[in-house]
Amino acid sequence: MITYEYIVWNGINDTKKDIDALVKFCKYVPCKVNIIEYNPIDDGEFQQAPKRAIADYVSVLEMNDIIVNVRRSRGKDIDAACGQLANKKS
Repeated sequence: MITYEYIVWNGINDTKKDIDALVKFCKYVPCKVNIIEYNPIDDGEFQQAPKRAIADYVSVLEMNDIIVNVRRSRGKDIDAACGQLANKKS
């Protein structure tokens, strides 16, 4: 089974239209989706989606019989979360 790693960003892919597009995409091949919390490192363009958006993704994917897991971030407080390297100037 294919596993898709999917990040939901605030204001970029956090709408019902985006959720429906992912469901349509996932219907082609049996798969599961890991939704990954984005770890913002500054006030840039990419920001973590609200919890409501994540919950909407989970709800709609499950209603469409698509396996979904939310991978919660760890280490965010020290800029060491999964896939994140940050360099802070002192």
